[in-house]
Amino acid sequence: MNLQRHVQKKMSKSKHLFRMLRMVYCFAAVFLILWSCEDNKPDTFGREAHDPTKPVRITGFEPDSGGMATKVFITGSNFGSDPTKIKVYFNEMRAPVVGSDGTHLYVITPRQPGEENIISVVVEGDSVAYTDKKYIYRTMTTVTTITGKKGTTEFKGGTLSEAEFHNPSTLCVDAEGNIFLTHWRQPYCFVLINQEKDIVQELYRGDPLGAPTADAEGKVIMAPTDGGDGFYSFDPDAQWASRSRLILHPTPEMIADGMQQFSINWKHGMSACFRDGYIYTRAYNGQLVRFNPVTRLGEMVANDGKSDDSYVFFDPYQHNILYIIYMGSNNIYTFDLDTKEYTLFAGSPTARAGWVDGNRLEAEFRQPSQIVVDKDGSIYVADRGNHCIRRITPDGMVSTVIGKGGIAGYQDGNPEDALFDNPRGVAIDKEGTIYVADYENNCIRKLAVE
Repeated sequence: MNLQRHVQKKMSKSKHLFRMLRMVYCFAAVFLILWSCEDNKPDTFGREAHDPTKPVRITGFEPDSGGMATKVFITGSNFGSDPTKIKVYFNEMRAPVVGSDGTHLYVITPRQPGEENIISVVVEGDSVAYTDKKYIYRTMTTVTTITGKKGTTEFKGGTLSEAEFHNPSTLCVDAEGNIFLTHWRQPYCFVLINQEKDIVQELYRGDPLGAPTADAEGKVIMAPTDGGDGFYSFDPDAQWASRSRLILHPTPEMIADGMQQFSINWKHGMSACFRDGYIYTRAYNGQLVRFNPVTRLGEMVANDGKSDDSYVFFDPYQHNILYIIYMGSNNIYTFDLDTKEYTLFAGSPTARAGWVDGNRLEAEFRQPSQIVVDKDGSIYVADRGNHCIRRITPDGMVSTVIGKGGIAGYQDGNPEDALFDNPRGVAIDKEGTIYVADYENNCIRKLAVE
């Protein structure tokens, strides 16, 4: 058996070497094409101009799979030699065209065009799609640490390389790409992280704060205090100065007109609704409360009757859907603003903890915490007790994106290597980069899904 494995391994290496040599040959050919191209010169060196009286044809492409920024070579005829007049699409996503000699195109795979892709070429209005095979897009995920150091025991501001944390907890990102962090232990504080300016800055120190949210415009940041009706706001127009606020209760007259009174005992997160502009939060006693961020007037929207710590997050594309993440029950529900219905979305209905991928209603989590939704509708979950980041696709499949279920550690890298230790917070920016508050590793990590 060992001899068989050895032979198989040698054969695999030989095939890999052959593919590499073939790619080197293709690159060399392309570089010769590009080297021969000079602006404002007629087509020479065998380059063929596009003939509008003839059809554009595709005869093949290679490689047949890859991730973002993979170099792809398309063969065919009548492409022309002016890249500015050539458009290439992977499904609906346009790919950058680097060069062409009329029968060979050199293009770059766009970011996340879809799992299976039809490649099509358009030249001056003449288009053709290649349907003999599909280009398979393979998602590549890597983890890097942007700030913090494992083993530190207090908060220190400064540059990204100088900063230290002790139990970074939850996150949000504003429209400008600023990262906001609730920091627990030594001391409780609220922190701004700006990668472009290379700063980690303390904005507030005092009581512990729950998961923050940006308002519906992505501008003003709000974070709840654990107990009572309080929250803090941070406004860029006020140089991010912290401001202590209270959610106001409806008057007896308002209650008579239909508003519902509320009682908040504990709350761990807030989320802005993109449809009505209100800020929503859920108390430990099960009450779902919303308030106007300007007037601060609040009311109870619904009550699930569960005593459980939770986080909330509005779907940015289905504005009537609020996700409620129950940490103690190890599952995720949705609340529909239109129907007022609670529905089990993912995890065990009996609160069973575990690490099981698969169909969302059969999957298992262990202390799920913050979630985010990307532009494709996939949900990323900080599965705290399993020390990993999970993904729920729009078709309802749960997978472990990165980290190893049940294994705590600290390691940057690809899915085969990366490790987390109690990742508690996640946030996403407009470019689709996901940030992770790695609670026990005292670091802020960056999850690049490409």
